[in-house]
Amino acid sequence: MKWAALLLVVAACGPRPSGPVGPAAREYPCILHAPSQLGVDFSVNQHVEATKDGRTGSFDGVLQKAGNDLVIVGLGPAGVRAFVLKQSGDRITFEQAFGPELPFPPRNIVVDVHRAYFKALPPPPSGAGKVTGTIDDETVEEDWLDGHLAERRFTRPGTTFQGTVRVTYARGCTPQRCAPASFRLVNEWFSYSLAIANTDYTWL
Repeated sequence: MKWAALLLVVAACGPRPSGPVGPAAREYPCILHAPSQLGVDFSVNQHVEATKDGRTGSFDGVLQKAGNDLVIVGLGPAGVRAFVLKQSGDRITFEQAFGPELPFPPRNIVVDVHRAYFKALPPPPSGAGKVTGTIDDETVEEDWLDGHLAERRFTRPGTTFQGTVRVTYARGCTPQRCAPASFRLVNEWFSYSLAIANTDYTWL
């Protein structure tokens, strides 16, 4: 299924233009910090597969953090640039060259990137075990094994957002830099999952 089908698959992952007021009708909650505050600069090639209600879509892309910019480029057939999603400081812009209209706020994609790469707790001194804390009004739990992050979980106790946003990592996310070969994000709030394979990390 080509990248354009991904937009249809994850249409229900974000708020709809109309319908009952509730978690699915609101912008995805998360405090986003300026990219310049998020650690080392890097670029990585990604293959993204999204699953929602038994449907799956995929696309290739590039994620880059450089200075105060976080950029996600989605590639269509033959590597043609299909869209560019950019966070510059606290401003998010989205430009799409072709394909169906994105059916949810582009900010939601940026939120998933922040959760997977940047919403981090101090690791356990031994490099193994569980740590728990609060980041930007959310409860965060992390499981570490042999100096590598194995899983990170987000919850919002006392709100209408029930369940967990869970990110499970292949080896490669360490206290020095988070560069997993792959990770899987499961969002129980909006009932979708993302499986992301990473290749060719470059440290800028």
